[in-house]
Amino acid sequence: MKIKSVLLACCLLVPSFAHSGAQDDFILWADSPAEKWDLAFPVGSGRLGAMAWGTFPTEKILINEETIWANTREMEIREDAFEHLEMIRELDAEGKYHEADRYFEKEVQDGKRPNSYQLVGWLNITYPNESPLQETRRELDLKTGIASNHYTLENGTTIYQQVLASHPDDVIVVHITASKPISLDVAIEGAVIQDGDLVLTKQASGPKGTHFVSRVRALHDGKRSQSGDRIALKESKEITLLLSVATDVDRQSPGTVLADGWQNKALNDLKAASRKSFNKLMGRAVADHTQYFDRVDIDLGTTAKEIRALTTAKRLGRIKKGGHDDPGLIEQYFQFGRYLLIASSRPDSFPANLQGVWNPHMKAPWASDYHLNINLQMNYWLADTTNLSPMHEALFHLIRTYQPRGKEMAKRMGMKGWCMPHATDLWGYAKPMATRARWGGSMFGGQWLTFHLLDHYRFNRDKQLLEDNWDILTASTEFVESWLIPGPDGTLISRPTPSPENTFLYTNAEGKEVPGELSSGCSFDQFMILQVFDNYLEAAKAIGKSDDAYVQKIKALIPKVYRPQVGEDGRLMEWRFPFKEKDPGHRHMSHVIGAYPGNQINLDEDAKMRDAVLNTIDYRLDHGGAATGWSRAWTIGMFARLSDAPKAYDNLHAILVRSTLDNLFDTHPPFQIDGNFGAGAAIAEMLLHSHNDEIKLLPALPTEQWPNGHVKGLRARGDYTVDIEWKDGKLTKATIHAGPNADLEVGVAYEGKSLKLEIQNGGYGVVEADRFSGIKNQ
Repeated sequence: MKIKSVLLACCLLVPSFAHSGAQDDFILWADSPAEKWDLAFPVGSGRLGAMAWGTFPTEKILINEETIWANTREMEIREDAFEHLEMIRELDAEGKYHEADRYFEKEVQDGKRPNSYQLVGWLNITYPNESPLQETRRELDLKTGIASNHYTLENGTTIYQQVLASHPDDVIVVHITASKPISLDVAIEGAVIQDGDLVLTKQASGPKGTHFVSRVRALHDGKRSQSGDRIALKESKEITLLLSVATDVDRQSPGTVLADGWQNKALNDLKAASRKSFNKLMGRAVADHTQYFDRVDIDLGTTAKEIRALTTAKRLGRIKKGGHDDPGLIEQYFQFGRYLLIASSRPDSFPANLQGVWNPHMKAPWASDYHLNINLQMNYWLADTTNLSPMHEALFHLIRTYQPRGKEMAKRMGMKGWCMPHATDLWGYAKPMATRARWGGSMFGGQWLTFHLLDHYRFNRDKQLLEDNWDILTASTEFVESWLIPGPDGTLISRPTPSPENTFLYTNAEGKEVPGELSSGCSFDQFMILQVFDNYLEAAKAIGKSDDAYVQKIKALIPKVYRPQVGEDGRLMEWRFPFKEKDPGHRHMSHVIGAYPGNQINLDEDAKMRDAVLNTIDYRLDHGGAATGWSRAWTIGMFARLSDAPKAYDNLHAILVRSTLDNLFDTHPPFQIDGNFGAGAAIAEMLLHSHNDEIKLLPALPTEQWPNGHVKGLRARGDYTVDIEWKDGKLTKATIHAGPNADLEVGVAYEGKSLKLEIQNGGYGVVEADRFSGIKNQ
């Protein structure tokens, strides 16, 4: 996929069905309207999102704003939670796991879900008197961030609609041009007309749900009338609709309501945008988008011209039928993941939720919430590797806003520091919210979030990040330390929790096989404990705090922490005891977190644990595992980390076959965005590793499917940017660019051979393939 210059704004105004879009590497397209919302093409600015269906003569465009959430009630864990946790601990020690589960569900957790993310509404555009539709084409240009609909009518009129979300101007823009004067009506359900604008004033569900105002202004070159909730435009050839949204959410402290006057933002944004031409608005939005998108270029091989001419859905359909001859679609899939992160997460926004920033529901699947037992974390796995580091700032901001409620949760459980449950919402309510212990019993959601602080530091070597978040890292570590209990053998183990969302089988005192969910010292928790402690020591060393008393205390604890074991069957044990899984093909594989994305298992040097991880994943897959999109994405990433190219590629192919919609959205089912992000990160992992203080080139390259290609702009830990070229399945050249915080020497490896490369900060070094000849394999 070659990087091309951005088209001049005026060129984008010209409707043309002969447009090279079908041949364009960056364009997803369809030749029919979206049949449902999650088949439409998304645009977003981080804060705002929109999705146009491409229906005619009545177009519907979904509008979202990231802070519009229900808020139905205060949700806090009970003040006497500690005594109930102690009872659960006693039941666990007695082997009464089933009883512990039911007790937890009755006394500790709340059977309700977090509050749901909601929508602004639907922008409806109706063409009341136009000729019937003859032909339609929908496009999403990943490079510019613009979604467009092309309509050809039976009377020869052509209509061209573009939708974009502008981060610089903080508005949604809909631009419509026609070859002949047309009429159309614009409406939003529930809106009224004020000062010529459509104005929607609403509140999300619940007494404390977000209050918001949305305004729509129509700029046009024809006639206009208005009545009720509708603006009618006539005899126009060019129309620009500007949509703004303001909410009462204090972005520094969600849950705090802004003072009256917050509504003015919607009007002020419209006024400012109205003073700019469409070309100016579009140019600013495109420049803002491409500053991030253009950082990575990928070429995985050649797709035949006749295949590239097909719609995105038909290209995907060929893969679903077993095709392996469209590397160009995999390039698009990779870049689509990056596109979605740019569109749903910016440095000044909140993080992407389960559906990014797009949602048509008042009660969304899983509330479109922040799931903290892998899903929110997976949303950011590609942020650093694919050169979108600034997008991580949204996640770090959320972690900061979660501190007060999370500390109160820890306190009420009798613990120190800070924690978060397995799922929450914009407001950061901190209590176990689920109907079953296997969901709500996880207590390390916040700790997993802090992994991203350390990995972001590893990529960028910015010590200020660690300085600024030292209090969060300390509070996270304090909770983990206080959560530990002594095991029967004297090692330190976690209090009873689930291996996220999974269930085991055991024989109770009556000799019956019954299910259990909570148990002490499960492998997921133990790897989490070790990772949190190691991360804390690493951060302390980086900022000169290694001699602090508390850091030394944690250092002394690490050798006492129980480490997960390998079972008699050669698999990594999911629980401390050799329980059977109730669901051997369960979607969660949380006990391999120590290998990926964590670093507690050294897959390069610990052969026994490497085999155990591989056996674990293979067993899951053999029993129907990875059935959801995000689970398959994790599987691709695991095999990529294991440097197993065939299995990584097979599972990449499988996610396209089983868990990808026609617009390339991931499906759980239903649509859930984490799989897009996780798969994008996994593709990067197939091409580049940078753990274990070494850059590995093409560690899991599927040479049969991608024999020739290149990737430019991937990021490596240590503050390096890497370009790689290969031919006939073999490395030809790698260029490594050293950032300002990089070491002067870096290890580079290829096919088991390593060398050292010296690079000045701000400079680059080139490694030709022949540099590795003559070097012995490690």
